[in-house]
Amino acid sequence: MDGWSRDEQRVRWSVGDDARVRDKTELWAKTQCKSVLDLLGECTKGKTLSVAWSCTEQRNAYTTCLKNYTSQRFLEIQKRESISKRLASMQQAEALEKKIRKQ
Repeated sequence: MDGWSRDEQRVRWSVGDDARVRDKTELWAKTQCKSVLDLLGECTKGKTLSVAWSCTEQRNAYTTCLKNYTSQRFLEIQKRESISKRLASMQQAEALEKKIRKQ
């Protein structure tokens, strides 16, 4: 975890955590690209096989939108946010533990 603070490095991170961040990012990307998807949906109305060539521009726009919001940069942002939340929870638990020990 290059570029991470010492506290951030204390957070345990697994492949499953990466998958959850990726899933969350993909879901978020779909919400960000909904207007583009709606345009694609409008284009496909009343079409069957012709969708393959008649809606290329809308399909490409949707694909590009998804790629923009699921880029490595966005995945890294989501990962940092997730680690920050986990670190905050760890710090709260440690503070509570110290408080309990003092009693």
